[in-house]
Amino acid sequence: MKKIITAIIITISLSTANAQMYNFMGNHVILNMEGFFSPAWLNPNPVSSGWDVSEAMKRYMGLNYFLSPSIELMVWEKGTVGVGYDYYNSPFKGSDSRIRRGYQYYGNMEWRESELYGNIVAHGFNAYYKQYLGDRFAPLGHYIKLQLDGFFYHYKMDREGIHLGILSTTQEPMAEILENKGTLFGMKFEYGYDLVVFNRLKLNLGASVGTTFGGYKVPFRTMKKEFDIYGGAIDAHYDDYARTRILSAYCASIKIGIGFIPF
Repeated sequence: MKKIITAIIITISLSTANAQMYNFMGNHVILNMEGFFSPAWLNPNPVSSGWDVSEAMKRYMGLNYFLSPSIELMVWEKGTVGVGYDYYNSPFKGSDSRIRRGYQYYGNMEWRESELYGNIVAHGFNAYYKQYLGDRFAPLGHYIKLQLDGFFYHYKMDREGIHLGILSTTQEPMAEILENKGTLFGMKFEYGYDLVVFNRLKLNLGASVGTTFGGYKVPFRTMKKEFDIYGGAIDAHYDDYARTRILSAYCASIKIGIGFIPF
């Protein structure tokens, strides 16, 4: 009888230990704070734009960034799911085919698209699944991750850049052209590595590539203009430039994150 009881106790102990191992000491929830970073060589950016340095330094030392706190659940020994919040903020530059600025040359007036600086702020959400690779278990080791993002953005152009000589060529109110809102969704694939220290603290490093489902109008029309021997206008709006700004920051990035496993 004692042998049977001893065998049962050993079996239960092994089962409990196995369950704890695959759920990381019996804990199932991870709280994350992550940042996605990429170079902003071709665009205004929120990091170096206010620095008192040369324009070349501002361009080549600037970064795009997304901030993303999230909550992650271990759903099985090699997989986790999570939901989180997205934040993005950046200056950008764009023109709008609906308004024109006048330039006077030797008594003649020439009208061109009005190029202005503005700022875009995006709040949103994300949902993802992570699959851990090899013989490790969640949340340890190498992983691949598929993530869906939704952005609700608001852009506003710098009104100080407008001066006498602007001619509106549309019936829309000027205020709605210079400031507006929109939505943009995206999807990205990530490869990375998770490391847990002190049984509670998770460190993360990864790299991602992806695309937003929009924001391609300006790049495509810019390319078309390059091959247009007559040098026609791009025919885009400030909203198109705002969406392209999110796309350019989203398409490829390096991720650094830290997490806590409370329970």
